[in-house]
Formats: sequence, structure tokens, C-alpha cells
Amino acid sequence: MKRWIAPVCAYASGIAVILILLVSCIDWVCFDRSFYEREYANLDSAASLHMSQADLMRATETLLDYLQDERDDIQVTITLYELPKEAFNERERAHMVDVKGLYQFALWVRIAAWFVLLVSISVLWLVKQKELYAWLAVGYVRCAVIFAALLLCLGAWAALDFTSLWESFHRLFFTNELWLLNPRTDLMINLFPERFFLHMVLRIALLFVVGFMALFGWSMWYGTKQGLFLVAWRRKVE
Repeated sequence: MKRWIAPVCAYASGIAVILILLVSCIDWVCFDRSFYEREYANLDSAASLHMSQADLMRATETLLDYLQDERDDIQVTITLYELPKEAFNERERAHMVDVKGLYQFALWVRIAAWFVLLVSISVLWLVKQKELYAWLAVGYVRCAVIFAALLLCLGAWAALDFTSLWESFHRLFFTNELWLLNPRTDLMINLFPERFFLHMVLRIALLFVVGFMALFGWSMWYGTKQGLFLVAWRRKVE
């Protein structure tokens, strides 16, 4: 039984690092206010929606603050067609409850991943002190190869049909169809059209890949330096 402790901890640490990196990239991009300002400018959102830039950002800030638990609701008044109006209707408010729940779940996943990572490193340090970095490197590389294959499949899907991928994502993570908004009655879908989310996903993917490959490059360099990826790598780390 003892011989399985190090491999399990190595793989667990690799998975944990990937999850921490992924959730952190999503968190950073989704709450980067400057990203929203640039996208609104590129999409000419204020003019097309007959809103001021100030109201556009006020509505956006309301949504982001709600997701970050800095306010209890998304009720905010804007001026639309020169008339005061509640920005988000009942359906949009109900959908944001689901979105917030999904975001909070992602944060809990990151916390759990940090816990798993710290426990895995601690156990590896106790049972494989001299080979700690070797086990971490091998565990990450093996997990990264599998995750990279999944990432390539998702990337190919997005390149071929992003709409299908985006709809499948919503059907997987939401138990209702509140996300099916109407552009004639719902402001939210006009604030964030598919093109907006495509750019957001691309930015998250780019940021994630940079960190992912940096860690992969270090792990491969260290593993190669230590001879861990030769046929006899097991003998060197056990």
C-alpha cells in the first residue's frame, strides 16, 4: 500500500495545480473591468443599445459586484431611449442566481484544490524528501498531457462551432433554460452577445495556456535533467 502513496500524491498535485490555474484565469478575466470597457468599445455597445457609457458600465458593475457577493441583488436603474428603466428583469435576475451559484462552486473547487495540493506536497515531503520535485514534475507532466488532449478537443470544437460549444456548456452546468434570453426583452444578452463571450473565452484560454506551458516546460526541463522520462524513471524516483 505504501508504494502507491507517492504516485497518488504526485497525480493529485498535478490535477490540483491545473484546477487552481484554470479557476484563477477565469476569475481574473471575468472581473477585469478594463476588458469590458474595451469590448463595449469594439462592439459599439453604448450606441447600439441607446445607452450612455456610464450606464453601460453601471449595469456591468452591478452584475460583477453581485457575483463577488458585494451586493444582494442586481437591481439598478439605467436610462434607455432617454427614459429611466430597471436594467434587468425577473428572468435575468433568476439566471444570475444560477450564475452566482456556479461561480461560488468554482471558488470552492479552487479552495479544495489548494488543500489537496498542500496535503500532497506535505505527504511527498515526508515519504520522498530528496525526490520531492521529481515526483511533482512527473505528476504534473502526466496530468498535463491528458488535460492538453482535452483542451485540444475543446479548442477544435470551439473553432468549428463555438455556438454549439457554448450551448453545451450551459446545458451541462445549468438545470433550467433561464439562460435562453430574448434580445428583444432582455438587456443581458445584448450586453454580452456571443462574440463577447468568444473573446472572453479566448482570453482565458490564452492566459491559461501561458501558465500551463510555463509549468509544463519547467517540469519537462527538470524531469529531463534528472533522467525521469527515460524507461527507468521509476527506479530513479522510488
